[in-house]
Amino acid sequence: MRARILGLLSIKPNEWEGVLYFFLVLLVFSFGASFARSIAMTLLIGEWGGDKLPIMYILIDLAAIMGFLRYAHYTNKFNGLSIFKFLLLSTALFSIIAQILFLLTTYWWIQQKWVYGFFFVGFSFFFILISIHAGSVVASYFTAFQVKRVTSIVNAGIPIGGILGGSSLLFLLRFFHIPPQYLVGVFSCACFGAFLLLRVVNIHLSPVREMQSRGTYLNPLKELISAFKYILSSRLMIFMSLGLILFVITQKMLEYQYQTVIYFNIYKNDDERIAFFATYEIFANLILLLFQLFLTSRIVMKMGVGASNMLYPILTTIMALTLFIYFYSKMQGLISDSGMIMMLSLGIITQFVNQEMRWALRTPTNNLLFNAISPNLWGSNKAFINGIVFPLSTFLAGGLIIVITGANSSMIGLTLNLSEEQIYYLLPLIAVIVSFFGIIVALPQWAAYNKEMLESLNKKVFERRLNKISGKPSNNLKQMIQQKLNSTEPEHLTVVLEVIRVLRLNDFVNQVGNLLLNTQNFQIKKHCINTLAALPQSQSNLAYLVEALHTEKEATVLPLILKDIAQFKSVNLNEDIEKLLTHPSALVFVEASLCLHAHPRYQRKHLIEKKILKCLQKLPNKALYLYALGELRQPHYSNIVLPFFKNEKSEIRVAAFTAFIRMLENQLEPHKPRLIEALNSRDKEIKLESLKALKKCKPLNDWTPIIRLLKERDRSLVTESKELLRLSLNLCNLTLIEYLFSNKISVQQRFEILSLVYPKLNDKQCQRLREEGNNALKQFVQMNGLLKLHESLEQTNKVNDLITKILQEIIEEHLLHVLTIITFASEQNLEFFQRVSVGLLSLNRANQGNALEVLSNAREKYLTDRVIRYFEERVNNLKATRRIHLVLFEEYLKIDKKRYYPLLFALEHDMLRACLLYLEQEKIGSFKLNNANKNVRELLQTAKPDTRNIKFFV
Repeated sequence: MRARILGLLSIKPNEWEGVLYFFLVLLVFSFGASFARSIAMTLLIGEWGGDKLPIMYILIDLAAIMGFLRYAHYTNKFNGLSIFKFLLLSTALFSIIAQILFLLTTYWWIQQKWVYGFFFVGFSFFFILISIHAGSVVASYFTAFQVKRVTSIVNAGIPIGGILGGSSLLFLLRFFHIPPQYLVGVFSCACFGAFLLLRVVNIHLSPVREMQSRGTYLNPLKELISAFKYILSSRLMIFMSLGLILFVITQKMLEYQYQTVIYFNIYKNDDERIAFFATYEIFANLILLLFQLFLTSRIVMKMGVGASNMLYPILTTIMALTLFIYFYSKMQGLISDSGMIMMLSLGIITQFVNQEMRWALRTPTNNLLFNAISPNLWGSNKAFINGIVFPLSTFLAGGLIIVITGANSSMIGLTLNLSEEQIYYLLPLIAVIVSFFGIIVALPQWAAYNKEMLESLNKKVFERRLNKISGKPSNNLKQMIQQKLNSTEPEHLTVVLEVIRVLRLNDFVNQVGNLLLNTQNFQIKKHCINTLAALPQSQSNLAYLVEALHTEKEATVLPLILKDIAQFKSVNLNEDIEKLLTHPSALVFVEASLCLHAHPRYQRKHLIEKKILKCLQKLPNKALYLYALGELRQPHYSNIVLPFFKNEKSEIRVAAFTAFIRMLENQLEPHKPRLIEALNSRDKEIKLESLKALKKCKPLNDWTPIIRLLKERDRSLVTESKELLRLSLNLCNLTLIEYLFSNKISVQQRFEILSLVYPKLNDKQCQRLREEGNNALKQFVQMNGLLKLHESLEQTNKVNDLITKILQEIIEEHLLHVLTIITFASEQNLEFFQRVSVGLLSLNRANQGNALEVLSNAREKYLTDRVIRYFEERVNNLKATRRIHLVLFEEYLKIDKKRYYPLLFALEHDMLRACLLYLEQEKIGSFKLNNANKNVRELLQTAKPDTRNIKFFV
């Protein structure tokens, strides 16, 4: 029975306990709040008048500002549950005080009308604090994806409590004729009941996303300033703040319309009005309950958080437009509503949209938007939005209502002197305009939420990308650079020189040149030379380089100067440079030789070539002279470097191959077989040079060596390989697709191939790709079942942990295969794939929930929904794995103890087979290597005839 109910409500078995406890907390609190809300509104308007309502709104928000200042501070000192309990106790105490004041007002302080305002403001203040904080507490006990589904069920406690509270209030008023001001104590009892339930929660549940203490605490004002800075840096929070401003104005306009204009004119008597409110509470909360139980979570899960967030402003726009049409038509005499049935109906529907649909749609989706930011920032940011933005919005709305209606206009000295009929249609007209802008603002919220949700996943995995700087520097930047150039700190100088180099600030050429001539620090000299080389060629920077060439004594600096001088082809410094050919430093000799050889006016180039060849034959620094020989760009020397290809030293092999490429840069086609063979080199630099050289050749007949490089860990190799494939994509497309559907490629290879060919796949191939993804998902589930079986056997042999690790790696590979297909089917990029995969594979439930939330927004739905379904089940044993396998694939999972070893042997994994052969050897005393391949044999090595050991390379 319980399973059917949970299935109907879309609640997983592992979630029901937490959902139940928080549901009861909100139900009990809402029961008492329904008493307090009806009593507070009725007594305020009935005893003090509806014209005081705008003032009450302002007072509520003044109280909220002060309260949220403290709230922001204490959310960083205490956990969410402790604050929740404190708020409930404070509310209970307040209601007791209010009950005493009402009793005094009834018998002694008959003229003290301020008591009604005090209770209305105080109740609203605590209700706002508790409502906002309750959302954070519930969210901290569930993941970002879970909370989308369970929030509506938890919040269903609010309408149920409202129904029960409204029914109880109506019963007490009708049958016992108890004055409403005597029933405030019920609210106090409800708060105590919710407090006791929270103590149970503290015992039985643990938070998933606990807010961590900062260790240091700011004062309340600095907390809000910190939140303000964060909001300014977050596109999501900026548009959430704008959306809140528009929401508050719309809400207050509509609330004034139905509370003061509609209900007050229809129900003149306080008892009639409070009876109406009690009846409304029952039926409105019943409808809200059904909506929350069966629609809210389904809407959010189907449409996503961003799209669902747009529904509420759409509804308020429709209702405000309807009210405007009704009252404007009635003023023009186009509508006759003598019984006011139509007006009452509009008031009820508007209140339902403004109040109940707020709880059903806006509140849950708005709370879900906070999943995109760190839980540590929930308290301060919610405090800023609700303690600063919300009150200021209410001041604006209240002031606007006062100006339009003329109520209490003496307080601000401004009124529009509008007639009553004009006020009736002007308020909804303003609500239409403001609410329409609320729809527009919801669009960038949608995009920002998806973006920041993705960025919340494991940010440290990715390198920070520097923004490209362009344009002329500002005066402030110039002043800063000028100041730093006069600094004596090497760190300051290197940073500012880098800024000048990147921005190519030619205005500082003199300062950089003088610094080069006067400093003794090698790093500063190096930065100065690089900066001068980056600036536009001019007589100024050439003069500084030439002077440095004449005065510089350090052998490490002269080559840098010579490299830059070589760029000035029109300047003849050959005599000065020729003197450096006798310099004792080999590096200075090489750079001087290359500088002379590259100059168009130098006549003795053949002598330079002979000197370099002689040095290569007789001197030990072979790599340097091979580099120099290659830079000469002379094809007839290519045979000289060939013997160095197989040298033992890596730097010599790389230098020789690089020199070979430089010599034959325009004649590489005949040497293509040698270039392809070089792709198998153990030196990364040789592979890179070979790939670059192959770009200058005709397309290959066999693309396998290039495709093989796509699995390399070095990103530069992968990038060069992809670039080569992309240049001839029309020719290698079929080969790549053939590899794509092969089972013998790695996850990385599959991803890189898809990045090349996915736009060229036809519908049939895309369908096949989805089927491949589904098969990979099936293998992922099956391997998880095998892992659960392996863990349940509790073996104590030496290779048990290694088998576990191997199975985990196989499982991970299958999952990444599925995510690769989802990424391209959803038109996402590498960052999406990496962040989601790291999140799903994380052992942290919060990270995994964030990944599922990001994944749920992906365009591809078939595979995505199945992956989410698996992870949402939180499979932790073989029985649960069998159940989810049957649900997803409609097949029974045939994994049990009898099939354990056959299933392991069936996996094509050399390390795993070596482990299994080792286990068999322990039983029978010898290895059975008849069917073992070469890799397995190498892994199984016998150290001694009587002591067999296994060597594993993990």
